[in-house]
Amino acid sequence: MSAAQAPFTVLMICTGNICRSPMAEQILQQRATKAKLPIKVHSAGVMAMTGSPMTPQSADAMKARGFTPGKHVSRDLTPEMLEKADLVLTATLDHRSEIARMLPKASKYSFTIDEFARLTSFLSSDPEFQEEFKKKKKETREEYLSRAIKEAVLLRGMVPTGKDPKDVIDPYGESVEIYEQVAEHIDVMLEIIVDWMAA
Repeated sequence: MSAAQAPFTVLMICTGNICRSPMAEQILQQRATKAKLPIKVHSAGVMAMTGSPMTPQSADAMKARGFTPGKHVSRDLTPEMLEKADLVLTATLDHRSEIARMLPKASKYSFTIDEFARLTSFLSSDPEFQEEFKKKKKETREEYLSRAIKEAVLLRGMVPTGKDPKDVIDPYGESVEIYEQVAEHIDVMLEIIVDWMAA
């Protein structure tokens, strides 16, 4: 994980970087901006359709949930991107495994979107952890986020988070309804994460 920096950097990962990860990137960025969080979000794909835009169906699914799709150009994931990220969120467990192969140390701060949402949901609801995370009063928001992520990483596998994390399914080539379901899944999980970060 990179040293504390401004802004805090989140990297969203899927396969082609034209559906799930660009939706997640832009939804998280817009939610973070609204919450006044100093976060910069990027995305990439483990087998990116390099240079391609977000699919029109993904953009439409974002609009249906009240978000504004922006310009996007897909790109391949590199070890350098992982090195610079403070937090990496993936669409699936397979993507997380690919990150571990590409840059083993990045597995420490890499989660599926669903996995991290479950973890932060627990931390948000448990009074003991809430108090622990808010101990240091003089931190900047960037310092708080960096410390909170590091502490959340240490708690991975040690807190009850319910069922196994659910992959975000690949909507490429599927119906409009599937795209909308995927956008909803991503948005619901990211709302939980942003609420925890902004607490």
